[in-house]
Amino acid sequence: MVKVAWLNAGVQIATASVDGIVKVWNYRKQQCQNTFEMHEEKIWAMDFLELTPPNPDAPEAAEKRETLKMITGAGDSTIKLWTDSTLEEQVKEKEAKLVLMEEEQKLSQLMKDNDLVSASVLAFKLNKLRDFFHAMDRLVSGRAPPPRPFISGMPGQVRPVLERI
Repeated sequence: MVKVAWLNAGVQIATASVDGIVKVWNYRKQQCQNTFEMHEEKIWAMDFLELTPPNPDAPEAAEKRETLKMITGAGDSTIKLWTDSTLEEQVKEKEAKLVLMEEEQKLSQLMKDNDLVSASVLAFKLNKLRDFFHAMDRLVSGRAPPPRPFISGMPGQVRPVLERI
């Protein structure tokens, strides 16, 4: 380890090592939160700059919140500038969870409405194999009414599912 620095009011620690890797650690949890491998040789310098927006309560401050920057220099004659993207990553995770929840609700409604072809396709896309097999079993066994008027017979019900996957 070549360099160590405290971040985010002492909640995190950044370490730079001889193998060109920077790691950010959560001090309280004693876990590595992120690993940055952009240098090919020993990191000789590492520093941080924490910026605060002029008015932290302003709506535009939340959008342009680049509060933490890190700069590293290494024996490979490169300097790297890093920007903290934690907030953006958290927003993306929340959006992905919301989309997944909406899709799961849609799947539940499709199963309830006996639209088993659409339910099978959506279950497969969501990697919900139990729901996929349940819908396919209902299609094949004939325990559900055909989801569309033009589909008649077992092979006709299964074919659209397989074509859409």
